[in-house]
Amino acid sequence: MGDFAPVFVFMRKQNARLVCKWIWLQQREGSWKVLMSSNLFKKSIDMPADAKSITEVLPLVLRKIVRLVVGTISFPALVEMLRSVYVEEGRKKLLRDGSKPTKSALALITGMDTRVVSSVLDRGSDTSFDPKQISPEFTLIDMWSSDPFFVDPETGQAATIPIEGKGRTFQGLVLKSIGRNITVKTVLDRFLQSETVEVIDGDIQKVRLLSKEYTPITSDIAKLTDITFLEASRVMSAGIHNMNSIPEERVPQQGRWTYRLSPEKYRDFRRDARNLLLNQIKEGEALLEKYEEAQKQPGQLTVGIGWYQWGDLNSDDLGE
Repeated sequence: MGDFAPVFVFMRKQNARLVCKWIWLQQREGSWKVLMSSNLFKKSIDMPADAKSITEVLPLVLRKIVRLVVGTISFPALVEMLRSVYVEEGRKKLLRDGSKPTKSALALITGMDTRVVSSVLDRGSDTSFDPKQISPEFTLIDMWSSDPFFVDPETGQAATIPIEGKGRTFQGLVLKSIGRNITVKTVLDRFLQSETVEVIDGDIQKVRLLSKEYTPITSDIAKLTDITFLEASRVMSAGIHNMNSIPEERVPQQGRWTYRLSPEKYRDFRRDARNLLLNQIKEGEALLEKYEEAQKQPGQLTVGIGWYQWGDLNSDDLGE
């Protein structure tokens, strides 16, 4: 059979595990061949079950948030907001756990560099942004309205400028305010769609700024977006409350659903669900009025009840 020899060969990460292997070699006809291998020891660094569950569900929530804000708030602005909130919530968690919220502790619990933590702390908990920081479109409008190179010296307002060409043109404005990665047509189409600018035809096509208030979504959609975020925040507040409360003090946080609804019956279901919820809303309003005090005073609490109906089928699928 020949001689056998166990050789400790390597240690590496494999499928998120630290693996050390013995390689068993067999000598045959003057050469060694691998016969088998086995783990010497294996230290699991698999993600804990609770963290794994969160990372599986979190993208579902983030996807809905992104769907609401994409095209309105830029990714860098959203990251900056999240960075500030993360540090603030990290500080609160350390205090709740009885720990001192040092920069080092905050860096560990948030996964940020201590220099980033310091910059967030120096700025305070203010998460408001200058409009020009929110999206590239705001940056362009700000430059068009304030940079002397693009301002009409006689009116002091944004000048009417040619669309194409170098220098004092819309193309030059896009290049200077946003950069080379986004085409002039893409930016112009966005502004035309929101009625922020108008194109003036002629021997040389020009563009004029109609409003400094860039509104990529209508006021109705903006209001509905605010309501959606507020309601989502309240649902999560109920969940957070329940996580930190004994069973007797938890609030109702439940849902009911079925996986077996025919698409042809969706309209009927939605109608009946609406009528059901409208009746419950009236009962809820009466309950709130029963407990509501006549005058606003310090120390009073904010409480509420929510109603909603959800499903996989969107209005677009129904042709509405």
